[in-house]
Amino acid sequence: MKLVSYNPIWTNKNPVLNKYTYLSKNEDCDILIIGGGITGAILSYYLSFLGKKIILVDKNIIGYGSTSASTSILQYEVDYDILELEKKIGIVNALKAYKANEAAVYEIERIIKTLKDKCDFTRRESLYFTQDKTKVQKFKEEYKIRRAADFDIEFLDKNSAKDKFSFPIEAAIYSRCGGAEIDPYRFAHELIKDSQTRGLIVYENTAVLKYQHKNNKIIIYTDKHKKITAQKVVVATGYQAKNLIKQNIVTLNTSFTIATKPVKNFDGWYNRCIIRNDCTPYNYLRTTQDNRIIIGGEDIALNNPPQIIIKDKYKKLEEKLHQMFPNIDFEIEFKFHGLFGDTKDGLPYIGQHPKFKNFYFALGYGSNGILYSIIAGQIIRDMIAEGKVHKDIHLYSFTR
Repeated sequence: MKLVSYNPIWTNKNPVLNKYTYLSKNEDCDILIIGGGITGAILSYYLSFLGKKIILVDKNIIGYGSTSASTSILQYEVDYDILELEKKIGIVNALKAYKANEAAVYEIERIIKTLKDKCDFTRRESLYFTQDKTKVQKFKEEYKIRRAADFDIEFLDKNSAKDKFSFPIEAAIYSRCGGAEIDPYRFAHELIKDSQTRGLIVYENTAVLKYQHKNNKIIIYTDKHKKITAQKVVVATGYQAKNLIKQNIVTLNTSFTIATKPVKNFDGWYNRCIIRNDCTPYNYLRTTQDNRIIIGGEDIALNNPPQIIIKDKYKKLEEKLHQMFPNIDFEIEFKFHGLFGDTKDGLPYIGQHPKFKNFYFALGYGSNGILYSIIAGQIIRDMIAEGKVHKDIHLYSFTR
């Protein structure tokens, strides 16, 4: 399963920040984390405060999987509007899911303040808009329910949006809080580096082939003919967890992204906010601290699309960017695409699975993978440390 193709921005823009050896001896530990992307890094950060021996392994180079293709748009909104999510899980749970994401943005901000590298973390306002006149009333209803739940938002109609953005908008929800941007590759490495000060051990280029339970422990066998014996195992392998869990929990699509060289201005882009439309599939846009533009979307239900489709998708993204911002001169520098997962309700799978004793899963499927990983880190930390069941675990359970 190829997670990322072409030239992702983060691993091309940054040097290899740290190198780790492969596992060359048998090991034992209290907690083994499988997966060295942003999710595994976040889990290692939270678990490293427990005073236990923790090992993290990845079959590739740290941060070179799905993390390298993440747009790293941190937003409280999930893939479904609250009104749509209400139909799936009820209004109380829908609001809890949105509030949990909002809290996760603030939690990342708290963590960043403790790290040496700030990883280009920037708080951003966000725009969610439609160009469909028939959806104006729906946006008004969505606005009312969010406003009643104390989200800091503003409703924009066609006229009020015209002064802020260079593309046509029929209706929009403009959110002042609950949004941010970050460099996910640097964030993953910085979290791991910080966790190493509390004893984290890291092995990259170390693939896990199989496991067995023995004497109330879990033995993991690697491709280098070595083994790791652990009390607990945390699975943070993203879409590759499908190979372990024989359960239809995620639908895989390919999502496309392009990123520009630094631009000179952001004319027609109010406050450089995060932007998302209501199309299916939707488009999303952000900027970077070095003044680049990232636009993504054009998802398709193919794992390995042919070149003719790939080129067409990149062309459509570039055309969309021109249409939205005709006064911004830009040149594309990076083009990349990777696997993206949808769940039935846009929410992740977190916690224990009834078929896997002493395994814990952090599977941040959906558009908010980094925020879901923050939520997973807190939930799994408390489960391992105190045997505590999170009050909202039902939102993310495998049995939901």
